[in-house]
Amino acid sequence: MAPDLAAPSGGIKVIYRFVENLRALGHDARVWHGAPGFSFDSWRSDAPVDTGLRLRFDPGDVLVMSEVGRWNFLAEGNPFVVLCQGVDFIFASSDFLVDERGDYPGWPDATAAIATSTSIDAFLRAACPADFPIHHVPLEIEDYFVPREKRPQIALMPRRRREDLLATVHLLRRSGRLDGWEIVLIDKMSQAEVARALGTAAIFLFGGEREGFGLPGAEAMAAGCYVVGFTGDGAKEYMLEEHSSPVPESDCVQAAARTLEAMRWFSDDRAQFDERTSAAARFVADHYNVAQSRAGLEAAFDQILAPGSGSMIRESVVLSHYQAHAPATDPWNRLRVASRATARRAIDRLAPAQSHRSSRSS
Repeated sequence: MAPDLAAPSGGIKVIYRFVENLRALGHDARVWHGAPGFSFDSWRSDAPVDTGLRLRFDPGDVLVMSEVGRWNFLAEGNPFVVLCQGVDFIFASSDFLVDERGDYPGWPDATAAIATSTSIDAFLRAACPADFPIHHVPLEIEDYFVPREKRPQIALMPRRRREDLLATVHLLRRSGRLDGWEIVLIDKMSQAEVARALGTAAIFLFGGEREGFGLPGAEAMAAGCYVVGFTGDGAKEYMLEEHSSPVPESDCVQAAARTLEAMRWFSDDRAQFDERTSAAARFVADHYNVAQSRAGLEAAFDQILAPGSGSMIRESVVLSHYQAHAPATDPWNRLRVASRATARRAIDRLAPAQSHRSSRSS
């Protein structure tokens, strides 16, 4: 089950790639979107897609839901597997004074989880009972992220950790050493355009923030960028000091200093620059490839689909998609929802007054 987003995010691409790899392993895997006929116009995948607000499941099927909120109720008491690409949502709706239900917090019908990074895996093992199945499946960095002829460019994605990136860039400007260097903003680009921008940039200033894994940093390494910046926790598994420059959270002074250091290597010590970027690209190629990802998926689904597994649907059932509970978008339903909300507020305002009158009359 995949959210119907306006554009394919990194998490959506992971879902599609997992489905492609599961099919390569011989499984009848599919992506499920809610809106009838839903597709992404700007991005293509070989993964088959089912669409519809409700979908039939038969005995032996497995439903995989993404960790994007509290959606346990959609399973209607049936088992499912959680795909966790980030831990932000796990306790986001929790209360400090109330325990969470379920072996997987807040999802009592979950029977297993798939973690896409070492930090997620560690978090889930701390949050879930020791006998709850957690499967670590490495991500795959696509082979179209490749180095091109490098230019004195510093690429960054301006939407994530914007304040820290802004501060770092302006510290670079005020250093007086940015002459001859170009700041390249990677925003509202197609995947091919992102790959080209990273391929030509010498440095990627990574604004990792509360990352599950941090795909952009690994993609930049594969494209031959020297990566400087914040790990957001999740990127610490590949942003190693020997081939990148991780900096402490929100330490913009050090982020600027490490960027200036990388700029100096590019201009005056190219051998060191090339050695470090080549080492980073090799690390990504060795750890985040199709073989590693398929091996993780194969091991996970060998257990999820094993005889007697509690993760398989037990009897035929029709289940609802996230989108069945999405905010109304057409004018008629927006008006209907607004009218209901207005009426509800009016009732809420009247209730105390009615209660007050009743108490006086008694």
